[in-house]
Amino acid sequence: MIFQAGSLLLVIIGAYALKHVHIFDERDYRVVQGLVFNLTLPCAIILSFATNKHDMHMLWIVLFGFFACAIPLFIVYIGSRGDEKNYRAFQMLNASGLNLGAFCLPVVQTFMGASAGLPIIMLDIGNATVATAGSLTITRTLLHMDENFKTLPLILRLHNIARDFLSSISFDIYMLMLVVMFLHITIPQPIVTLITPFANANAFCAMAMIGLMMEIPDNRKDKVELGKVIAWRMAFGATIAVAAWFLLPFDMRIREIIVLGSFAPITIFSTKFTDSLTGNAKLAGFSLTVTAIISLVVMTVLHALLPGA
Repeated sequence: MIFQAGSLLLVIIGAYALKHVHIFDERDYRVVQGLVFNLTLPCAIILSFATNKHDMHMLWIVLFGFFACAIPLFIVYIGSRGDEKNYRAFQMLNASGLNLGAFCLPVVQTFMGASAGLPIIMLDIGNATVATAGSLTITRTLLHMDENFKTLPLILRLHNIARDFLSSISFDIYMLMLVVMFLHITIPQPIVTLITPFANANAFCAMAMIGLMMEIPDNRKDKVELGKVIAWRMAFGATIAVAAWFLLPFDMRIREIIVLGSFAPITIFSTKFTDSLTGNAKLAGFSLTVTAIISLVVMTVLHALLPGA
């Protein structure tokens, strides 16, 4: 297990090192990001649904994921009062939401096998309803950061929000798989065979993307704000994990998987939204990398200690 976690960390470090010897450019992470969100992650989602049993009972995990993402957003809004508006936006966007598909899914499947992917995907369906677009709209509205958006007619605002959701291929695949689940449709074996190589590449591509995004900020205030986000996330992670372990009506293995997911790092969408609202791309990328490394350590320790494996 230590070697499994070490191999994932090595991909992050290796990609970061290659960037600093100029094999990759600072913006090359966008190429890998495109591969992850538009190819390897959608294929990993479909493969998990195709190769694992699922029932309607698992919809409780979807509901749990929604609240696990939504509630922290409002708590941080209240708790960050008195800080500068840009840094409040940074805290709200980065202290809430779980990086489940691009990070936790490959990590948990590395630890516990391909069958461990389905609970993470169900958790991410609920999480994604907020993290893929809702958090941006809520943050922008509560902090009054976009006067143009505020002046738009209601129909155009709803159109923009819907476009944010539907332009995410991963979110679209999640919704499609829910339809597959409700209708009890079996995904044909030729499709499974076709997508398997892409799905298997998800872990490597996701970790490489994180390494390519990493860049240490030189602003002391940025580092202080990152410390606040880490504190928020650890507190929320512990709370979500305890709730999952004692409240969810599933066996220990599934509850362990949800506990591991509770400590997932900052989402890719949060880094994108931070960049668009505050212009601080360096802090956004570094925050994702730092929380990813912390998450990998915490998840490895929890997997060793919990009895659900």
